[in-house]
Amino acid sequence: MGKIKVARYTEPTPPRRTIREDLMRVLMTDLSDLFSGKTGPVDDTTPIADGGDAGLSEELIVDTTRLAEDMIRDAVRERATDIHIDPQSVGSRIRLRVDGRVIDTAVLNEMQTHRLVNQVKTLADIDPVKTFAPEDARLTYELDGNLIDIRVTIVPCVTGEKIAIRLLDPQRVSSNITSLGLNHDAESELKDWLAGVSGLFLVTGPTGSGKTTLLYALLHEIRKHQRSIVTIEDPVEYQIDGITQVQVDTRHGLTFAQGLRTMLRLDPDYLMLGEVRDAESARSAIDASISGRALMSTMHARDAVSTLSALRNWGATDLEIAVSLSVVVAARLVRRLCENCRQECPVTDEQKKWLAAMGVPSPKKNFTSPGCPSCKNLGYLGRTGVFETWRLDESDYDLILTGVDEHSMRKHLARKKHRTLVHDAMDKVEAGITSLAELQSLGDVGGGGR
Repeated sequence: MGKIKVARYTEPTPPRRTIREDLMRVLMTDLSDLFSGKTGPVDDTTPIADGGDAGLSEELIVDTTRLAEDMIRDAVRERATDIHIDPQSVGSRIRLRVDGRVIDTAVLNEMQTHRLVNQVKTLADIDPVKTFAPEDARLTYELDGNLIDIRVTIVPCVTGEKIAIRLLDPQRVSSNITSLGLNHDAESELKDWLAGVSGLFLVTGPTGSGKTTLLYALLHEIRKHQRSIVTIEDPVEYQIDGITQVQVDTRHGLTFAQGLRTMLRLDPDYLMLGEVRDAESARSAIDASISGRALMSTMHARDAVSTLSALRNWGATDLEIAVSLSVVVAARLVRRLCENCRQECPVTDEQKKWLAAMGVPSPKKNFTSPGCPSCKNLGYLGRTGVFETWRLDESDYDLILTGVDEHSMRKHLARKKHRTLVHDAMDKVEAGITSLAELQSLGDVGGGGR
């Protein structure tokens, strides 16, 4: 893994202005300044950074050698998790993913795109020659005294090379369980399981739902106790001192399954498998947990109960599921309303119909945020988790052994007053943490009336 240090330099004159207005418009202005030298306001209808070398001074051409560095600095400043450089018929478009939403920031011409792509490839130690096959690289980048892990993926497309840059800031996963948005009961369930040191613990949800963040928070919690922890991941997202982390290397025969079998000989108290993604990894996870180890992993499933169908589809028997499965947590990430401009508002007729279709009554309170300077006029600032925690008991195991389907299991859990994803989501809406509009944008968050 390479280590690249950011060179110190003096900000150009006039200085790049800070973001004070609407996030998209001002980001467009900031990044436009880097590529075209303009420092005035940007009109929404004006192409960003258009034109060629004719409008560039010799001094500006020198400054553009820092395009990649400044792009990363802007992304980190705006709390972006990903940078997208999307090729177009002429040039490219830069977009940032902030709080789960992709925001356009600048449009580059052909010359600027060529320079930026070459700089990104140089940082990632990728051959600057045009890419004809997907390329991946990872590096540690020092930015203003802080180390950031960066994962670069380059894929050839019809109009050019698409580049996705994932920014992995270790400080984002050093948080404790409480800061994730778990309610008191759910947090207690997780800590009780951690004390038991046995069984299979699964975190489910779609891509970008906070599954890995929860697992790493649990790892930090376990580190407080004198336990041996071994993980196998593809790739290792964040490096944590005091934990043995193994990265999958299929070229040399190190698969999830092979890695898990080897990890069992390392005398671990806890095992973490990055993701259960196929029949082989599911079989390995079940075998490891049946052996008496505590194993944590993630998988894609709609909600907690859907995990049963996923495991069955991968060949697990009902007996194996009942013997191994201990806790399932379904997770989603929602944007937090800005506390400075948050205000109460009525539930719309459209929202009432949406809630009724899921069998959920309207919340007692609903909030919105029109936007203010604190949230850069977006109305939201940061994200929090929405969770469903299912710790299986004897009645659940009995039903699993009979081959119960998802619908019957959900009815069984409802009779026990089990809290689903939508229950936790509605609590956060009524508390003014998030909004119904935000939940609607996520699509299906699970049904089940209150």
